[in-house]
Amino acid sequence: MSADQQLGSWTSPEYAAQWAGEDVIADMLDLPKRMSVAIVADSGIDVRHVVDVGSGPGGYLIPFLRSFPQASATWIDVSEAMRDLALEELAEFGDRVTYVIADAERLAEAPVGPAQIVLSSRALHHFSPESLQGVYRAAFEILEPGGFVFNLDHVGAAGNWEQVARRIRPLFTGDRSRTLKPHRHDYPLAPADQHAAWMEEAGFEPADTPWRMFYSALIAARKPAPS
Repeated sequence: MSADQQLGSWTSPEYAAQWAGEDVIADMLDLPKRMSVAIVADSGIDVRHVVDVGSGPGGYLIPFLRSFPQASATWIDVSEAMRDLALEELAEFGDRVTYVIADAERLAEAPVGPAQIVLSSRALHHFSPESLQGVYRAAFEILEPGGFVFNLDHVGAAGNWEQVARRIRPLFTGDRSRTLKPHRHDYPLAPADQHAAWMEEAGFEPADTPWRMFYSALIAARKPAPS
């Protein structure tokens, strides 16, 4: 059996369920998710539509849809297995959520209407630098003026710091009880400041990293509002 055949696949219902069912960093990511909501609430914008790119089970959408009950959401992911999980996780929101099976790398082609928030969690780090830049450009076009983009993702670091973070994280988060097959990682993790630079090149105002722990970070930016 080849190395590729040994890799886990997001299209597999069993693999998707195992990945989501024992997410050892879910609690760690609760704070940056709540911070994202607070940043938007502080801005005072009228949140009517939230787009989640590479949404998986939909965990990043939950705090937004609970905090902005007037808002609808578009769930986007390439995996039908993840959509089935998301249908359960997001059942409380009913028809407020539209599910779109689409490749996040081709976000510009996805059937998505104007939004006030575009977010993503632990998906974009699988993409090439060119694809990441394309996603940020597409997010800029989707967003209305004054809207926000959030990427809560794994990021790289200078020297050996990323590997140090990988080694020590289980001391704080614990390990999975059952080893998860690895999935494809074709590109090195981009540093948080590189993500910020790509957001700014796409047209966003200066970006920030309001939260970081180990090798995960929240990178946020805002589309300029009319003066």
